[in-house]
Amino acid sequence: MSADISYPYMPIDRTLKYVPHTHPFMQAALIARENRAGDSIYPVGIVMVKHGQVVATAGNGFDKGSGTPHICPRIVLDCKSGEGYELCSLHDPDGHAESCLLKRAVAAGIDPAQSDVYMYGHWWACEPCWQKLIAAGVRDLYVTDDAHVRFCREKVLSETLTPSVKSVYISGALSNLAEGTGERHKVFYEELGAAVRALGINAYIPHLHSDPERHPDILAEKVFSMDVEQVERQDCLVAEVTYPSLGTGGEIFAAYKAGKPVVLLSHKSAPVSRFVRGNPSVVYHIEYETYEEATRMLQNVLKQL
Repeated sequence: MSADISYPYMPIDRTLKYVPHTHPFMQAALIARENRAGDSIYPVGIVMVKHGQVVATAGNGFDKGSGTPHICPRIVLDCKSGEGYELCSLHDPDGHAESCLLKRAVAAGIDPAQSDVYMYGHWWACEPCWQKLIAAGVRDLYVTDDAHVRFCREKVLSETLTPSVKSVYISGALSNLAEGTGERHKVFYEELGAAVRALGINAYIPHLHSDPERHPDILAEKVFSMDVEQVERQDCLVAEVTYPSLGTGGEIFAAYKAGKPVVLLSHKSAPVSRFVRGNPSVVYHIEYETYEEATRMLQNVLKQL
């Protein structure tokens, strides 16, 4: 089968071995994928077998377990398969399932020599992982007999990159902007809202309801209560923080108190307060050059929430 598949890397003297996904050891790798993979975007499970018994299990993403919140910058930046590993600690070769498995085996006092390894969730192994397996004396690496189809990048991402959030609050400066720039910023916030809606997510844009210029008669107390209520009601806060804003800062803190994830956006040239960046509710900080880039990267972040 390997002769029909073009692998990104394969050692000259090695080849992958194949079993059906129903094979008992592959099913054990499936369970490891569900319970141990710390990478929710491309989860991989793996087991080591010696003398007909599973002796060690692991998952990619440093065994952090399924459901661990993580926004991968490789996905945000649309990196190609095999590229940009240095951007993401979970995708660094040390975080790959093969490396994690060897570490767990050694920690448990198990000699990997003459073992077989079964991997569920991927269709090939990178060069660093192959070299580690070979150096450890692993005999064969098994994948499912349809892994190149079942776990190809396009298929996996189509299944995992589905937003769980149903609504977001779009926050951004309205007051104290440079003269003549207010309307353009409002248009940008609406463009962010349109990008969100394109994913099937509802977007609440506060200036459409309580703009200081369009709705000057709404009392300040009412604006406060309206905005806090909406921040608490939505699943996520998206905050454009290029320009300092007391209102945006307050909305970020309200999201923190309500336990809502926060996504920050700012132009690459803008300094952003460490207090804001250090908020534990911030799951990702998008730094963009153009508005088009900002909307695209926001969609890629939300797909991972």
